[in-house]
Amino acid sequence: MSRYQWIGIGLTLLGAILWGLSGTSVQFLGNYRHMNLEWLITVRLIGAGLLMVVYGWIRQGSAVFDVLRNTRDFCWLVIFGLFGMAMCQYTYFRSIVIAGAGIATVLQYLAPSMIIVYLLLRYGKRPTGGEIISIILALVGTILLMLQEGLSFESIHLDVLFWGLLSALGVAIYSVSPVRLLSTYGTIPVVGFGMLISGIIVGVVFHQPHSYADWDIWTGIGLFNVLFLGTIVSFTAYLEGVKRVGPVTGSILSSVEPISAALLSWVLLGNEFTTTGLIGMSLIILTVLIIAFERQRSLKAEIKGHLATKDN
Repeated sequence: MSRYQWIGIGLTLLGAILWGLSGTSVQFLGNYRHMNLEWLITVRLIGAGLLMVVYGWIRQGSAVFDVLRNTRDFCWLVIFGLFGMAMCQYTYFRSIVIAGAGIATVLQYLAPSMIIVYLLLRYGKRPTGGEIISIILALVGTILLMLQEGLSFESIHLDVLFWGLLSALGVAIYSVSPVRLLSTYGTIPVVGFGMLISGIIVGVVFHQPHSYADWDIWTGIGLFNVLFLGTIVSFTAYLEGVKRVGPVTGSILSSVEPISAALLSWVLLGNEFTTTGLIGMSLIILTVLIIAFERQRSLKAEIKGHLATKDN
């Protein structure tokens, strides 16, 4: 493996770990510093979106604004921002405060299974054997995660399940909806303006100008982790890493995120996990690996078929 690829692996892992740190910081700000989540999500979307747009303008010039000039694409951008980015992040933050960073992050990883079901219902795309197994594992893992305090239905926390599944749905929308926009305008303009526009709308809807937080140096560090390390640095590092190692390897390495979130929340905040909960988390993370390997096998088969056709 070349030095270029090793750097890519390191950058991808860095991005995933910083996302885990961001989740732990959200739990700290919400549970220990009593920060208003509506204020936090508004500041994060607007702040990160503005920084990404400025970064895109420096790199691409006026071309970064092209996505705003087409009415149809602008409407899709707003939909992507609201139902993908804003819904994904707000429901994720809400589930973190209720259940902790580790469990909330793992529940987000149900998104790939949701996408498989969506492709089946919407386009009739039949899942592969590995994808079917991953859906079953995701279902079993979710049940175990919800029953980690005891194998009885009385231990199910419906609010955790509600916000966690909404968060996964937001990730699924985030992953599927902007495909055409990303291929047309690039990642930075779409994500940057998606964050910025949705942040402005969320700010108007929630109208929470005050954080109501207990401010000290640790509050500032937590906010820095969420706004800068867990958004700008993590996103940039992950994208650069995926560019070097490829999307399949990148998706496999991204499974470090829930592991890092669980470990950091355990070390820094004292979150506890039972054996049942840990098994459930492992099964959900395993679905990501199975789906990634399925995509890799499918990609190799397509390349082999293309080469065979070319030779004939």
